[in-house]
Amino acid sequence: PTVAEPFARQSSWEGNFGQAPAFSHLLDERFTWGGVELHFDVEKGVITRAQVFTDSLNPAPLEALAERLQGCLYRADKLQETCEALIATFPEQESELRELASWVAGAVR
Repeated sequence: PTVAEPFARQSSWEGNFGQAPAFSHLLDERFTWGGVELHFDVEKGVITRAQVFTDSLNPAPLEALAERLQGCLYRADKLQETCEALIATFPEQESELRELASWVAGAVR
């Protein structure tokens, strides 16, 4: 094989996460509207369990996010899409959800 073939395989999401052993990831951030702690369990690049802890005065969007993240690919773009999809359900929290989406995507890049 050429050098390009192993490089392409190791550079792909599938090569990096699809074959990866199970792992956990903890994200923790303080926003002006509240603190957020996200716990992910990831197997073969897919989130199998997500828990959210927050002291936000409106935790409903974050509780919904934890449910929606289960089964989501562990990729920055997919996590951001999942966060932003909550805006339709919680339009009054649009700015908070956009801030959260940007933070989550940046944290897993």
